[in-house]
Amino acid sequence: MQHIDEQYILENFETALNKGYIKAYYQPVIRTLTEQICSVEALARWQDPVMGLLSPYLFISVLEKNRLIHKLDLMILENICYTYNEMREKGLPLHPFSINLSRLDFNEMDMLKAISDVIKKYNVPSTAIHIEITESVMLDNTAYFRRIFDSFHDAGFAIFMDDFGSGYSSLNVLKDYSFDVLKIDMRFLSDIGTRSKKILSSVINMAKAIGIHTLAEGVETKEQMIFLRNIGCEMLQGYYYSKPLNGDTYIDFLSNSAISVEDQNENHYWNTVGQVNFLSPDPLSELASEKSDETDDESAMFRESASALALAEVSEKGVKFHYANKSYLDEIKKLGYQNIHELETAISSMPTVYFNNMDEQIKLSLKTGKLIKKDHFAQNIYFTYSTKCIARTGNKYMLAASIQSFDPTRNANRAQLFEKYSRVLIDTYDHITVIDHANNRIITRLYSKIGFNNEYLSMPLDKARKLFAENEILKSEQERFIKFTDIDFVKKHIEKSNNPILQQPFHIRSADGKFLLKDVRLIRTTVDDGEKFLLIIQSMSPSAQMMAQEVLKEYTDLFI
Repeated sequence: MQHIDEQYILENFETALNKGYIKAYYQPVIRTLTEQICSVEALARWQDPVMGLLSPYLFISVLEKNRLIHKLDLMILENICYTYNEMREKGLPLHPFSINLSRLDFNEMDMLKAISDVIKKYNVPSTAIHIEITESVMLDNTAYFRRIFDSFHDAGFAIFMDDFGSGYSSLNVLKDYSFDVLKIDMRFLSDIGTRSKKILSSVINMAKAIGIHTLAEGVETKEQMIFLRNIGCEMLQGYYYSKPLNGDTYIDFLSNSAISVEDQNENHYWNTVGQVNFLSPDPLSELASEKSDETDDESAMFRESASALALAEVSEKGVKFHYANKSYLDEIKKLGYQNIHELETAISSMPTVYFNNMDEQIKLSLKTGKLIKKDHFAQNIYFTYSTKCIARTGNKYMLAASIQSFDPTRNANRAQLFEKYSRVLIDTYDHITVIDHANNRIITRLYSKIGFNNEYLSMPLDKARKLFAENEILKSEQERFIKFTDIDFVKKHIEKSNNPILQQPFHIRSADGKFLLKDVRLIRTTVDDGEKFLLIIQSMSPSAQMMAQEVLKEYTDLFI
C-alpha cells in the first residue's frame, strides 16, 4: 500500500492546486430503467509528479485536519465547470455533476455563496450541480444545517445523502433533513446473499415510502445490477459500468461509448417513474391513492413480494416495456408470450382493431390519469388488466400496468358463477357458428335454437354461405348476406372501422317458414389455434324490429 507522509501533502498541496496536479475524475451514474447516463460524480485525484497517482484516502483526512479541504472542493468544482463547458462546446449532451462537500467546508466559509460565485463565473446552472453530503456533516446543530440545506434547495441545487449505511445515525438524519437522493454504499455489504438482499430491499422500500430517490454506489457485478434493478433502485454507479475517468478520457467516453446520455428535459419524467414501488403487493393502488407525508402505513414497510407489475412507455414509436417483474412475465406466458420482446413485437405488428378493448383502456388511462381496471379475454384466458399513467414528457407516456389472469383452481366460487352466467348469456342468442376462414370451413354449430340443417357443416365455407342464403334468408336480402359473410370483406371492414364486429339485420326463416327480422353479427376472435370468426344470430324485440325495418327502408345505402 502506498504511504505518503502528512508533511509531504501539506508542503505540496498548494503547488498541486496551482499546477493542476489535482484534478476531478468522473464516474458515471446510470439510470437503471434506461441504462443511460443521468449524472456523474466528480472525485478528487492527485497525480503527483514524484509519488504518482494519490487516492483521496491518502490526502482528504490530512486536508480536513488542517482546514484546507474547502480549497480542494472549490478546485474540483472549477474542474466540473470546465468539463461542463467543454461538453457544451463540443455539442455533447449535458448532464448534472455531483460534488462532495466536507463538514469543515461550512465552517470555513459561506459555501452556498462560494459555489454560486464559481458556477456564475463559468455560466453553469445550479441544476447542473448536485451536492453530496455525508451524515457526519449533520451530527451536530441540526437547525443550522437544515437552514443551510434549505438555502441550497432554494437556489436550485439537489442534495444527496452520501454513504448511507456506513454510519450509525443515518435514520436520524433521514428524519431530520430533506434529501433528494439517498446514496447507498454497497461496500458495507460484503456480498449479495439473502441477508444482504433483505437489508437492501428494506432500504429501497423505506426510501420510496418517504419520497427519496435511490442510488447505489460501488456496483461491481451484473448480479448486483440485476438485483438492484429488480427491487426498484433508480440509479447505479460503480466499476460495472465505468471506473472514474479523467476529464479528457471522460469526454472521449461520452463521444464513443455505447452508453448514451439521458435527455435532461426528461429528468423529471424519469424521477417520477422512479417513485413506483416495485416491492409493493399492490403498486398501482398505492399510486392511485393520495397520501400525505404523514400517512401512517406500517404494512408498507416490510413487504416481501410484488404483484405482476410492468412499466410500459407509449409513444409515436409504439409500446416499449422498461420493466417487468417475474410475476408479470409469468402472466403473459399464459397468454402465449415467452418474454417482453415477443409481446412488444405482437403489439407493433398487430392492427389496433385486434386488441381494440386493450387499446381503448390505454387511451382512457392516458387521458384521465386514473387507475383503470378492465376484464379481457385472449388466448382462452380471462384476465383483469390494470393501468395507470404515471408520467408524461412530450408525446411519451409511462404506464404502470398489472395483469391478473383468472385461475379457476384459485377462484372456485367465481369459476362456478362464471360457468352459470355464461350459460344464461349464451341462451340470449338463437344461433352461434364457429367459422375457420383459413381452412374455408365451418368448424361447428356451437349453439342453436333454430335448428338449421347440418349439411352446412360438411361443405366448404363458400358453398355453405350461398346455400344458407338460398335456404334461410329472404330472397331480396340473399345477395347482401353472401357479401356480408365474405370473410375477406369482413376483415377489411374491421380494420377500416376499428371495430372487431360487423353487424346487420336480416330476415331469417323460422321453423314455421316465416321470415323474421333478426340481428346477425360476425365477430373476429383469436384463440389458441389461430384466428376464427363467430356468426351469431339474435332475436330482436318487436320495437327493435320496427326500428330496423325503418332503417332498412330509409337508409338502404348504409348496408352492403
